Amino acid sequence: MDSIRIKNLHCLADTGVIPLRGINILVGANSSGKSSFLRVFPLLKQGLNTNKRGPLLWLSEDVDFGDFKTAIRKGEKSMMFEFTDKSLIDGVKFSLGFNIVVDGANNDFIDYIQYCFEDQKIGVKINSKGEVERISINGEDFQVTDVVVVENKISLLPSFYNKQVVEQNSHIRISPYYNNSAETQILQKIDDLLEHKLKPNTVNLIRERISYRSISKKEFLLVLQSLNRPVKWHNLVKDWTEENSDFLELNNLDLLSKAFLLIEEAGMSLAKSLMEVNYIGPVRATAERYYRRQNLALNVIDSRGINLPMFVNDLSEIEKKDLKEWMLEYFGFYLVTDYSGGHIAISLVNERNGEKTNLADSGFGFSQIMPILVMLWTLTKRKTLRRRRPLYSDNKILYCVIEQPELHLHPGFQAQLADMFISAVNVAKMNGIQLKLILETHSEAIINRIGRRISEKKLDFSKDDVTVALFNKQLNENGTNVTLAHFDDDGILDNWPIGFFNAD
Repeated sequence: MDSIRIKNLHCLADTGVIPLRGINILVGANSSGKSSFLRVFPLLKQGLNTNKRGPLLWLSEDVDFGDFKTAIRKGEKSMMFEFTDKSLIDGVKFSLGFNIVVDGANNDFIDYIQYCFEDQKIGVKINSKGEVERISINGEDFQVTDVVVVENKISLLPSFYNKQVVEQNSHIRISPYYNNSAETQILQKIDDLLEHKLKPNTVNLIRERISYRSISKKEFLLVLQSLNRPVKWHNLVKDWTEENSDFLELNNLDLLSKAFLLIEEAGMSLAKSLMEVNYIGPVRATAERYYRRQNLALNVIDSRGINLPMFVNDLSEIEKKDLKEWMLEYFGFYLVTDYSGGHIAISLVNERNGEKTNLADSGFGFSQIMPILVMLWTLTKRKTLRRRRPLYSDNKILYCVIEQPELHLHPGFQAQLADMFISAVNVAKMNGIQLKLILETHSEAIINRIGRRISEKKLDFSKDDVTVALFNKQLNENGTNVTLAHFDDDGILDNWPIGFFNAD
């Protein structure tokens, strides 16, 4: 995801477009919508690979939005999510948005999908019966009567199918919808333009040669004009412009023929990205003196860090050494585990004196920060870590979503944590991974340390690697709940409210 926009979720009337960079800081007063925004990432993820009745799984172990009625902003009837992303299929940057509403039986469903790329725009209207009522291509409406949607558990969006095929084969796997009607219209249009003077095989060949997946109007026009044969076709289109009515009709029909496939691919691309969301909640598990070992292969730390001791204990010796060096570099201590009699004890070792202390006997802040430190190390080592998740393990973009990372930490410790955030983004980059941290915080120390590192210009880190989003219940002059602040080259925040951290 390159950006995200949300409308009518809890107190968020409209966040506006929020760009997602290496470090994304969410700040604001209590109940201003920061947590609601941040928890959208695990919310979207937890419904993937799950049999559910609607587009989102509102309640799960990680986050609980209740249901649509409790999640939607008071007085509103629809909720909107919009994303920009770079397609994993053909590298085309696209925006994908969808509205969620409820029907008469209070079942929520997606009633509108909008997909845009380059200068092309597709809109799909869906009714409560799961039927496509209308599809819009660049503002031109086309009536569709034979397309239905079916929930796709591995995607955010439903799949599109031929209505008759679904009714006849409801219990077996069926093929996605292909718009044969649009293809027929394209062939007819080409034949009409050529005044019916060429053979059907030639018309089919022209269609085959101008069929591309995702290109702009300008590129599509160049494709049409690049065909030198047949000569009649070349002479017909060589002087066309993007405003030519015949060109626009042909462009829209071409897009109509593949519109449902493009939307499905965009939805799958976004879902693939969301599968790499890693979430750390605001209240992490307190340390225990001993843990029962479970015979489970752990691939990721859970949102509360409950499985942290088992995760660390099961690392290889090489991985433990690497984790030790990672923690020593920034904090002067490291984790060790001892296994005996079916129990695991996890301890902190102080680098200065070698003193080993059970995590349960250390300050509460240590138990709260450990899941964050180990999670960051895990993500930066994604390509070399022995235990990678099999699903989407080749992804090069990872997300780490953390609520209040500074809890129970001294301001100096918070600043050190900010240094680790910067290092994690840089180390991941060196390992061929684009790591995006999304942090909801009240920490002045974290924000100031990031500004200081930008001003020093010593690291591979600049103002362009940071988004700072200020949340407010009241709408600003742009009609959104979020105002974007920016670090300048000297690490000073522009568009930052005076006295933001003052008590009065």
